Amino acid sequence: MKSVRSWLMGGMFLVLFQAPVYALQASDVSDPTDSEQISEIPVEPSSDPNSPHWVDSSHEYATNRAQALAQWMDDFFGAPVRDAERADTFVRAIFLDDWDERDGHDPKVRLRGQISLPKISERVDLVFSGEESEQTLTEEERAQENDVGVRFNFRDSRRTRLDATLSLRSGPAVLPGVRFRYQQPITDNSWARFTQRLQYHSEDGYRSLSNFDVNRILDDKSLLRWNGRVRFREEKDFWDWNTGITYRRWLDDHEKFPSALEYFVAVSGRDQPENYETNYRLGVLYRKQFFRQFLYYEIEPSYNWRRDLYEEKREGVLGVVLRLEVMLDRKLVGGR
Repeated sequence: MKSVRSWLMGGMFLVLFQAPVYALQASDVSDPTDSEQISEIPVEPSSDPNSPHWVDSSHEYATNRAQALAQWMDDFFGAPVRDAERADTFVRAIFLDDWDERDGHDPKVRLRGQISLPKISERVDLVFSGEESEQTLTEEERAQENDVGVRFNFRDSRRTRLDATLSLRSGPAVLPGVRFRYQQPITDNSWARFTQRLQYHSEDGYRSLSNFDVNRILDDKSLLRWNGRVRFREEKDFWDWNTGITYRRWLDDHEKFPSALEYFVAVSGRDQPENYETNYRLGVLYRKQFFRQFLYYEIEPSYNWRRDLYEEKREGVLGVVLRLEVMLDRKLVGGR
């Protein structure tokens, strides 16, 4: 246990120690011509095969297109990992009903967003959000109290991003922390991303959340993703993990109000009291923009093969989650 605390404390201090260096190196982040920035609209490569940079520009064009599709998919699905790096003010209000045949209905309301504070600094945002998570997690696994706090961005480039956060939670509890992201192209059509969040909870101790995903663009409308997630919370005194594969496809069924499908299969587990799998999960998610560009609804049926406690027998449970989302920002996601 002491070794875990030492590792978490050392990691947090190391990142914080490097933060001022990153801040000094990032003075050109706001420059749109910076080659380290991700282009939202990929630049066409040189058409002259005799050009000495023809191969490099073609590779960069393909890589940027692949990342642009993946980012559009994350934006449209409202992925928390993308919301954590948005530059504009936005608010997501999500009203949901999580039903399964064992526990019945469980209505919830979730709020996530940020408010830019340009008068203070272009790098400072007021944020209110929960934990970053993938769709492969159940609503119960994603459930936690929302944080309200301030985020300061030290560095934001094409491959790396570093943020420091100071959050408040009911209790009351104070949560200082850091978040680091690194992403790297693998091929013209695939790329990987790693994010690490370290926090200290003033009442419950240290927390660590690691996310790793590999994305593969199949065509200009579909994406295949593998995701892995490992979390440690000192007050729980165990590690829990989740890994899954998702297939996302944009449906070109409406010019004004787009929709998309996501198929997923996943497994979750923990290491206490023994290493065991808590849930096998299979499902599909349909997300649709409707009526107005700030309104979305989702239908997510799934089958879960659960084992909540190590002593229990595994049980198959059918469930459906219905969501209604109001998403307000300056640039509504209405299509690619």
